[in-house]
Amino acid sequence: MFNLKRCFLGIGLALCSCIMAVATPPLTTIQDVLYRADGTHFQGIATISWQSFEAVDSTNIPPQTITVNIVDGFMRVQLVPTTNAITPASYTVVYNSDGKAQFAENWIVPPSNVPLRVREVRVGGPGSVVGGGVGPSPQTAALQISDVLGLTAALNVRPTIGTGYTPSRAALINVAGSIDGAIGNLSDCLHIDGSAGPCGAASTNPSAGFVDGEIPSGTIDNSNMVFTLVSAPDPPSSLTLFRNGLLLQQGAEYSLSGATVTFASPRAPSIGDVMLASYRVTVDISGVAFVDAENPLGAVNGANTAFLLTKTPDPVSSLALYRNGLRLRMNLDYTVSGNSFSFLPGLAPQSGDILQCSYRIVPVVTP
Repeated sequence: MFNLKRCFLGIGLALCSCIMAVATPPLTTIQDVLYRADGTHFQGIATISWQSFEAVDSTNIPPQTITVNIVDGFMRVQLVPTTNAITPASYTVVYNSDGKAQFAENWIVPPSNVPLRVREVRVGGPGSVVGGGVGPSPQTAALQISDVLGLTAALNVRPTIGTGYTPSRAALINVAGSIDGAIGNLSDCLHIDGSAGPCGAASTNPSAGFVDGEIPSGTIDNSNMVFTLVSAPDPPSSLTLFRNGLLLQQGAEYSLSGATVTFASPRAPSIGDVMLASYRVTVDISGVAFVDAENPLGAVNGANTAFLLTKTPDPVSSLALYRNGLRLRMNLDYTVSGNSFSFLPGLAPQSGDILQCSYRIVPVVTP
């Protein structure tokens, strides 16, 4: 019977030992070499104290004080992390040398799998030596923003999140100085005043009469055929509409009605296509006239290289000549003389090619 009791007692002690081992809280190692101001190693002890707190794993840590010897400046101690503690906690560290307290500091210890240096856990606040003793423990007063030198001023100059803040949106500053998210369609362009609208709207200037590099509004989804310009081109032939850098043929690949562009079936823009439009809006410039979307005269048969325009481009550099939507280069693909142009040898347009020209002229003034 006696031996049986001893057996049960041994099993019970073993179980208790296992439970205690399992309940051991995680520890962070603080390891460093300390020096005096004259460059010699600090010699003495560090007294570390804390108030009761509950660790991240719900382990209860009662108030206590431990002493760590510092020999030739070397200090090493393992402590329960406080930054993730369930209840607020920190450590008060008092350094003693020559039989008296030299200075004190506060530690806030994060969880870490590698040893940390003292500078990585040290914080400001209560704990300085006052009248030969240590001031209030940091557990009696939470660390405030004002306790960190310069932090309040740094936070005051940073913009705050406004009521209209939305992730994945262009940011704009509201009247209160806070950050809001821009409102509008994801395909819109953002103007300098924070407003949003169809891209190209900012380039429209009725007094100037030109719209350049506008992106027509409309969904590019492989099926939508209808797109809208900010203004109606005037004249309609002044519209140059590019798809992935190629000039499209009005009347063949799309039709124009007012400010509405309708693609011919089955030519709906595909996902990823880029469209750009340029056109005029009722412009009257003294001494300047325009010729738009002209098809030059001449046989397109793979042999003929000479073609004729109805007017003479003035200046000659204003001539924009397109072949199957691709703009050609003057003096590299063709040469110009008066109101005629000629393709260089070997570059004669082939049967089925489409030629289109636009240029400026000096109008004839009738007395």
